Amino acid sequence: MKFKVLLHRKAESVLGKLDANSRKRITDKLRELEDFPSTKLDIVKIAGEEDTFRLRIGKYRALFKIYERENIIVVANLGLRKKVYRP
Repeated sequence: MKFKVLLHRKAESVLGKLDANSRKRITDKLRELEDFPSTKLDIVKIAGEEDTFRLRIGKYRALFKIYERENIIVVANLGLRKKVYRP
């Protein structure tokens, strides 16, 4: 059962502003998310949030939410570790 990975507008905007090398590395990792939870990525559940996780990609973090029934993963936010956790 594969998940469909979707990007929120905010995450898409951040991804578009990155250099080509970083963008490729991040999109490759996001593609691997389709195999969640059997993937071997650095993923941690976010405390206090329901079905919300973070994916570490070097110095970048992708915050995503899982919708099991629809088989969808929505990447809500993407950015540097310092900034991504702030509202």
